[in-house]
Amino acid sequence: MSAVKIKYFLIVITILFSASATLAAQVTFSPRITLSEEFTDNVFRVPDDPDLNATPEEDFIFRISPGATLDVIGRKADLSLAYDPYYSDYKNNTYLSRWSHAVNLDANWQMARDTRAFFSDNFFYGEDPTQEDAVTGRSGRNPYFRNTSIVGLTSQFGNRSFANLQYTHREFREDTENEIPSDDSTTYRPEVIFSYWFTSRWGFDVNAAYTKGQFEITEDFDNLYADLRLLYNFSRRWDFFVRYAHTFQEFKEESEDYQIYYPSLGVEYTLDDTTFLSLEGGSLVRNFEDSSEEYGFTVFADGKKTWLFQRANINLFIGNGLDYDYVSTQNLGLFYFTTAGGSATYNFYRNFSGNVTGSYRYNAYVDLEPERYDNIYQAGAGLQWLATHYCALQLNYNYVDRQSTDDVQEYTENRIYLGVSFFTRSPYYLKR
Repeated sequence: MSAVKIKYFLIVITILFSASATLAAQVTFSPRITLSEEFTDNVFRVPDDPDLNATPEEDFIFRISPGATLDVIGRKADLSLAYDPYYSDYKNNTYLSRWSHAVNLDANWQMARDTRAFFSDNFFYGEDPTQEDAVTGRSGRNPYFRNTSIVGLTSQFGNRSFANLQYTHREFREDTENEIPSDDSTTYRPEVIFSYWFTSRWGFDVNAAYTKGQFEITEDFDNLYADLRLLYNFSRRWDFFVRYAHTFQEFKEESEDYQIYYPSLGVEYTLDDTTFLSLEGGSLVRNFEDSSEEYGFTVFADGKKTWLFQRANINLFIGNGLDYDYVSTQNLGLFYFTTAGGSATYNFYRNFSGNVTGSYRYNAYVDLEPERYDNIYQAGAGLQWLATHYCALQLNYNYVDRQSTDDVQEYTENRIYLGVSFFTRSPYYLKR
């Protein structure tokens, strides 16, 4: 961790303890430690292709992770700080062994009965590719850091009416070998979401955002996005809407600017927290300065369903849409995606459970030359046993298969994880 981040970490600790000393707040401390062993048959996530000078390598990774959470809970405000460093010891690639750091900070202030201010910061530094949250996935084991900070204000002024204003700052940096430059990046994103129901049947919502992206290699850009929906509440569970979404993308150098137009009609079905489905269709057009791409009638969907049983639950999800890949390992720009998957959990006994997961994702990166198409298959299974009130064991298996029109991006990986965690039954009270 850099000196700047260590300083930031210490400042946060000081603020937390200062707040607890001056305010009528409750302070708790929850320590923990995890010991684990992981096997991977493709530690660098490379294709099995001699023509590309790439051969998958096996490795065993032992990790020790001491961590703790500090909570400060006041009458109108609360803060939570979690710090989970861990040391990774590689058996075959010993030069990769190093400390990693994960810090999560969340703060809330109830300014008024219906108005809340919030702040969060998520920081990670390490080499583990599974910790990268980009949809493109990550290959290799170069150390990197990712930091996302969000500050905002939200206000509720009715059963379904609310306003949310927030600002997101995100940074990505990677340490590369042989002086190969990394596409380090920083983005700035102010955003407003407003929803208002002027009758019991009619309402509208607005989502507007500005994103500024700065990159080491990829071209800098400004992105403006606006989304307006007129909604009609047909019944308690059904909403119909007319939508217009507009995107303006301006590049700072040679790339051609463009605008995206998407007028559509749609429907949303919400049964409860376990069932949701959104379906819309419209004419999608992307206009460049000197040309136009008409995608015709385009349908986007998003849905989830959960079944709850006495000893089990099943979750399914589907979705497709349009998104951007920025501030990640590869920064691939605009892409279309389709995804589907699910998970199931079963409690064999009171403290012993198992789970299975599976998913499929298709990504079409239309801004690349030539265009790139990825098919990503994932599957997994696991067992969890709460041995005592302070000790838990976990055994997991995960499989990933990424097939791509770019041969360099293809890989298959099998991972097996065995871990034991020790924790406190209840937090220690530093101040009541």
